[in-house]
Amino acid sequence: MSQANSVSNPFCPSCGRLLGAFHARPSLPRSPNQAKPRILHGIIAIAVFTFSCVPLWLSFQNWFAGVAARVLSAGQISVVESSSAGTPLLIITLLDGSELSLLMTCQRCGLVSTTIFGFLFLLLLHPLGTSLLHKIAWLEIGVLVGLTWSCLRLSVTLLVSYYFGAGALALADFLTGPWTDIFWVVAMWSLALSTSVPRRRRD
Repeated sequence: MSQANSVSNPFCPSCGRLLGAFHARPSLPRSPNQAKPRILHGIIAIAVFTFSCVPLWLSFQNWFAGVAARVLSAGQISVVESSSAGTPLLIITLLDGSELSLLMTCQRCGLVSTTIFGFLFLLLLHPLGTSLLHKIAWLEIGVLVGLTWSCLRLSVTLLVSYYFGAGALALADFLTGPWTDIFWVVAMWSLALSTSVPRRRRD
């Protein structure tokens, strides 16, 4: 008798749904401790990046020009530090005896490229499912790599200009121009993304 009732009644006695129909498993609410505080991470990262950039924009040009002058002097290259409208200026005596005036602009010092990298990094924080400390560490490492890259660019420009004359400055500037920044920007973002393991809830 019970077997006949179970056959004649196609509905589930507990939920009232048709037997054999798809029963969706109710999604469990995510606990607040497991939710990623992406907004908080973004706000803190913006604050850290701002405090990092302000000192650079205020004093890095003069420091960069001073370091470049000392390096040139150590290489037995005559250089005089000056300024033009508040921008540091290096007057370099080239191998042929001519003088080259080189303005240490924000772009030449790498401030523009590192700031653009920082803004792009902050806008693309979402895929980095890792800790806040890890994100800030990669942001600061990227800034240091960008400034180091700018030093290398300037070194190549000065060496080409010194040995081949002031006329080679335009070519050296083009070959080591801002378009080359794409290499270190993409490399740093790829490294940060590849080393960032998303936090997933473990069963």
